[in-house]
Amino acid sequence: MKVSVVIPFYSQIGWLEEAVDSVLGQTFKDYEIIIVNDGSPEDDKDFLKKYGDKVLYFKTKNKGPAHARNFGIDRASGEYIAFLDSDDLFCPTKLEKQVSIMDLEELNWSHTMYSTFDEVTDRSKRKYYEIANTGFQGKVFPKSLVSLNIGTPCVMVRREVLLQNSFLRFSERMRYGQDGYLWILMGVRNDLGLINESLTLVRRSGSNAVQRARIHLNVRANLYINLVREMKVIDPKATVPFIVKLPYLYCYHVDKILDKIFGPDNRRNTKVEMISKIVYLPAFFMFKTLKLLM
Repeated sequence: MKVSVVIPFYSQIGWLEEAVDSVLGQTFKDYEIIIVNDGSPEDDKDFLKKYGDKVLYFKTKNKGPAHARNFGIDRASGEYIAFLDSDDLFCPTKLEKQVSIMDLEELNWSHTMYSTFDEVTDRSKRKYYEIANTGFQGKVFPKSLVSLNIGTPCVMVRREVLLQNSFLRFSERMRYGQDGYLWILMGVRNDLGLINESLTLVRRSGSNAVQRARIHLNVRANLYINLVREMKVIDPKATVPFIVKLPYLYCYHVDKILDKIFGPDNRRNTKVEMISKIVYLPAFFMFKTLKLLM
């Protein structure tokens, strides 16, 4: 049961080395490592000298992580595909335990719990904080449109499912949330498996864009444009309840208004972020209420 591990890379090649080492240290040995260099400006000569015969290494123009992951999917040969970001890590038994549950329960996709850590100079002093995503399994659609408790480096997918359904890809039209786009679609027809054990380590570095209210608005707006209102076209088997569409529609219109007033490149502006926190509140409470109801 071969696993293809797809790693998109753009910056911090030292972190990429640690990510690759975490795959090389797996107890499960039937894998291939596919690295897609997304037009990185960093010098990779020493990396290739060290890992060249241990990885499949591709260079592309800078088109973003969604394109890099899709590029890796197209070149994967394993029965399963696992995704790892270049700044994150697999725990040693991650692949072994995930392949086992995928085989045993005949799953098309699964995920694990994960822990976050902050970057420190001395790796031995890292502190890990477990993220409780227990319970997010089985039939996760349409509640995945309301709350999506999935970390991309935690996911493993049966490659055959992706090959048979060309619409099951990371959205290259979205700067943020392109992974959530795929996980929502995966949940329409496929039950999600969960390993209740933290087997993935996610690095927290710098300011986390997805924690900003302005980004939340933009992600929801783009999901509305590219997924929610197009769901019947993308997958005729999927139905989005009207009550779930409402907060997405709200975010879509607010996102357009903010872009019109402050310009399209406003998402790092402090003033815009303050305003976004206020105008996002109605959608925030709508999503929170729906989460309790679903």
